[in-house]
Amino acid sequence: MSKVVFLSNVDRRFAMMQAALEQLRQENLLSKDSVCVKLSDDTVWNDEWQKLLHDADILLLKWMGAGTDTPFLKKLLPFLKQKQLLYYIDAAGTEEEELVYGIEKTDLEQLKAYSLYSGMKNYRNLLLYADSIVTDRTDVEAPDPMYWSAIYHPGSPKVYTELAAYKKDFCDNAKPTIGILFYRDEWVWGDLTYQTALIDEIERQGMNAVCVFSNGMPVLELGMPSLIKIFEDYFCENGVPIIDVFVNTMKFSLTGARSMTLDFLKKFNVPVLQAYTLLTPYQDWVDNFEGMNAMEVSISVTMPEFDGAIHGVPIANKKLLENGDVRYLPIQERIVRMVNKARKWAALRRKENADKKVAIIFHNYPPRNSNIGSAVGLDTIESIRLVLQALHERGYKVDNIPDDGKAFINELTANATNDRAMLTEKQLAEAKKLSGADYKKFFDRLADSVKAQLLKDWGEAPGEVMNYDGDLLVPGTMNGNIFVTVQPPRGFGEDPSKIYHSPFCAPTHHYLGFYHWLRDIWQADAVVHVGTHGSLEWLPGKNAGLNNTCYPDVSLGDLPNIYPYLITITGEGIQAKRRGAACLIEHLPPPMTDAGVYDELEELEKLMDEYCHFEKTQPENLEKLQTLIMEKVMQANLQDEVIRDEEKPFNDYVMDLHNYITDLKNMQVRIGLHVLGQPPQDENLREYLLLLTRLENGEIPSLMQVLASQYDFDYYDLLENSGLMYEPLNITYGALIDKLRVRSREIIIYLIENSFEAETLCGLEKFEWVRDGSGEFKSRLENICIYICDTIYPNLMLTTQERENLLRGLEGQYVEPGPSGAPSSGGADLLPTGRNFYGIDPRNLPTPAAWEIGKNLGDQVIERYISEEGRYPESVGIVLWSGANMRSHGQCVAEFLYLLGVRPQWQHGSQRVIGLEIIPLMELKRPRIDVTARISGLFRDTMPSVMDLLDKAVLLVGELEEDSEQNYVRKHLLADSQELEAEGLTKEDAWRQASFRIFGDEQGVYGAGVAALLEAKNWESIDDIADVYVRWGAHAYGGKVKGKFLPQQFRKRMGSLDVTIKNEDNHETNMLSSDDYNAYHGGMIAAVRSIKGSAPRSYCGDSTDKSKVVMHSVQEEAKRIFRSEAINPKFIEGMMKHGYKGAADMANYIAHSFQWDATSAVMEDWMYEKYAEKYTFDPKVQEWLRDVNPWALQRMAEILLEAEQRGLWQAKPETKAELQKIYLSVEGELEERSDEHS
Repeated sequence: MSKVVFLSNVDRRFAMMQAALEQLRQENLLSKDSVCVKLSDDTVWNDEWQKLLHDADILLLKWMGAGTDTPFLKKLLPFLKQKQLLYYIDAAGTEEEELVYGIEKTDLEQLKAYSLYSGMKNYRNLLLYADSIVTDRTDVEAPDPMYWSAIYHPGSPKVYTELAAYKKDFCDNAKPTIGILFYRDEWVWGDLTYQTALIDEIERQGMNAVCVFSNGMPVLELGMPSLIKIFEDYFCENGVPIIDVFVNTMKFSLTGARSMTLDFLKKFNVPVLQAYTLLTPYQDWVDNFEGMNAMEVSISVTMPEFDGAIHGVPIANKKLLENGDVRYLPIQERIVRMVNKARKWAALRRKENADKKVAIIFHNYPPRNSNIGSAVGLDTIESIRLVLQALHERGYKVDNIPDDGKAFINELTANATNDRAMLTEKQLAEAKKLSGADYKKFFDRLADSVKAQLLKDWGEAPGEVMNYDGDLLVPGTMNGNIFVTVQPPRGFGEDPSKIYHSPFCAPTHHYLGFYHWLRDIWQADAVVHVGTHGSLEWLPGKNAGLNNTCYPDVSLGDLPNIYPYLITITGEGIQAKRRGAACLIEHLPPPMTDAGVYDELEELEKLMDEYCHFEKTQPENLEKLQTLIMEKVMQANLQDEVIRDEEKPFNDYVMDLHNYITDLKNMQVRIGLHVLGQPPQDENLREYLLLLTRLENGEIPSLMQVLASQYDFDYYDLLENSGLMYEPLNITYGALIDKLRVRSREIIIYLIENSFEAETLCGLEKFEWVRDGSGEFKSRLENICIYICDTIYPNLMLTTQERENLLRGLEGQYVEPGPSGAPSSGGADLLPTGRNFYGIDPRNLPTPAAWEIGKNLGDQVIERYISEEGRYPESVGIVLWSGANMRSHGQCVAEFLYLLGVRPQWQHGSQRVIGLEIIPLMELKRPRIDVTARISGLFRDTMPSVMDLLDKAVLLVGELEEDSEQNYVRKHLLADSQELEAEGLTKEDAWRQASFRIFGDEQGVYGAGVAALLEAKNWESIDDIADVYVRWGAHAYGGKVKGKFLPQQFRKRMGSLDVTIKNEDNHETNMLSSDDYNAYHGGMIAAVRSIKGSAPRSYCGDSTDKSKVVMHSVQEEAKRIFRSEAINPKFIEGMMKHGYKGAADMANYIAHSFQWDATSAVMEDWMYEKYAEKYTFDPKVQEWLRDVNPWALQRMAEILLEAEQRGLWQAKPETKAELQKIYLSVEGELEERSDEHS
């Protein structure tokens, strides 16, 4: 008999093979020195392995993991080759799939069959057959396939291979049916406890269960049925689904297994709910706010999203038995929750639309009447007005469809809202209410820890917030069976002191009571959360795999949640999926165009063009023009943005000024808001097509680059030298850009006029400039046009899917998955919208392409700092967000590593990051920069493996024996650890604590606290802002430490920063369009200003255009956005097309500008004056605001007056007086409006 060695890192495979081996050895059927050995990620190659394998005859290895280039396998494989040992390594799922040496093909097929058929009999024969390859043994039985797939039911001793027979025994056709898929291996080894519990609960709730086992990645060559065949055989009759909901318990992606397709799932048209079987013990999951570890997030959460899965809850946890085998034990309370979810999704399929109740929830932050329907880039009011119309057409009970957005908002504000200052006695009397008694019954059923925290944070049930005479107010407007309502405030505004000391604060009693009323009292069938984004998915709790102490789960419960979401905001959308169980409906970003020039900028551009011409034609008139230019510069307040060096020629100044104006002119500005389900039309269609072709889209070139190439220019050379003259046409480069832009519009208009028919492209020859172009020019132009006609335009027209898929979701149908990101940043292939978007696998970050951009960003930071300060920065602070790194594939992560002087190592083939490599100082040619990251809670949740990578990089660099002036990380670690040792820490603990560079919220918490603080007006100085930033962000992550509160350590890091960074990768949102940008980056700047006593250099990297990565200071970026968008007539007129919501967004612009000024001093007096002039004093705009959203006008005046009162600007006396007058007059108007509703 031969010596057979079996190795595996798979728990059950090892345990069962070990048992098979023991049996065979006891029966003297296998040699006593044959052996099974368990591997792990920590297994180290050493002499013992050489001894073990020295006299082995054949090796079998089952490996599950990222790939075969682990340290152990890298040593094992050369050893095997050297010894010429026969081996078969099954590494399915890796790039290699399998590695074989010395085994004939027929023998290999047999080994695979025994292994894949599984079961004790096959495992015994696998070992015997391996022995036979060496010894010529002939008595081994053939592989026994048993059943590849069948229907399991605990009430039957047999499994069913015929659906009809199973239905006869266990199904009632009148009941809803839930289909379940689980792993065949669990059936083979009798691991059926959780499946039994799931079936029992489904049947207890009055439904049928069809519970099928199968292989997750079927090997069709062995006769395994494909997953499509499984669905057709067990979940369909005559090609028609017999199940109402499909619950998937398998890990990874079904469609990634290549035996299931998205096309099939779309045709099957049944919602996919993901149930998790946890890899961790039950108590670990209960106790840990991480919820699911890095591996589980990847294989159980991220990958199923590619199938369009709607996240459910954990239903079982892994328990390792004494013999090494595993069992998945049911989590009964979660099984009940999972089945409730499935039942409600099934009800959406079966219930008549006329009988369905749907709650449409507008986000409302801040919770005032000025901001109902807050959402980035979406006209929520008009979108939902059209949804109501569509619901009515589909048979839902909708009593009233408002004529327009104004009528709709008047109807909503005539009823109770969150704005308590505006509530009238009549509104209170007529509003829906949750009785105090009902709430207390609900409260008593909550988990003990939840009850305890609610009592601590908000007092006895039902609390004081929105409590009127002992009952909780439920604001909203009932419209037939549709309840249009506003999401309750999170709670920090109700008790601002909590912002300083209680980041982990429960939502209010009212918040939980609101969702309880919707779900259990009114009995909504589904909810629709409208737009990006609300607060539900950001409540405290686990990152994924929620339990009944997690507040999103407590609030939403089992309600189906349909959630229209901006396609660009990847990370936050993923949060809504994973923590809010949302079926996302991605929507298009708002329309944009080039900013152009206006007012003084337009006049200045003309003067500069004249100057450029006069230099050659009328030099005697230059002095007069010089005076006029400087006067106009002062009028436009540009003197501090483009600095004039008196010692240099005026011509140099004009060139710099020209380039600056050209840069502003060619920035993107929003010219409206998106309406859900409405494709761009007319002007917006033209501008959208220009926007989507502005940059390269994969192999399709940039339209502007192609047009510039006709003049033998690179487009960016024109932008960066816009004041130079193009002699053949006697115009400036800037004017040539204008000419190219006119041509680009001519192309788009031609395509529109010819209905985007690709065969009409020959007609472009009617343009003389096309006729005169080279063959290559025409070919590239044609490629772009074909891409527009065949891809971009049809996909834009499919924007109608947004509303259609929202309605399909409400009818319990499947909503297909799709990618997310920024379409205008070279991402036109992300369209069409309307799909249920997914994230990416964090193990691939940063990608090689992102690494190159990260290096570029890092170099620009260093070069800019040296130019400003004359030395290298020692310490850099960087804000890391999940969404930005998902969209950019890890550019910010790459920059962090590059500044340290560390590069990722990628696995060949899969491109997963599997290690780190120190960049030698000789190659780096600079010191290693110390980097501290303030991560978002979302980054912590979605990218645990990346956090681990960054922490390892810091430790790696800190341990390098290098000169302290060449390694600032080590320099600071040595000093800080010595201080900590002096305070009593051991040398090891001091080093570990000093080396933390990843800081963020405590586990289960989200946000930076700064936005809530500023909105609540509960601050006096920069020190207050810094205190809140530290309180929320000072939780250290690294190694086994997950969220340790180290405020002194974090303060020390903040106080040491020379530079702060926050990068952007798109222009669809910007630093003034959301308060999150200031909360994280502005908060960091405020912390440095307070702790260090001076402001850091603060930069914004911009990789929107990957071929032209740029960087600006925060102050520069604020002014660029302010000029190009905030006070641009195109932006204001675009917002005015959208009534109430446009006005709300304009008010938010002022609020966000003020908040940035509070943290980072980005605003100047003239900028506040411009806001007052353009937004509140302009007669046309003011009249419009008073008509469509007087609350927004009052908010604008209030914010501007607060900024003046806090000394952030010195308002002109007449400006202040006018603002006070506006505030009081609007207050009077609103009081009159309230009287009408009394």
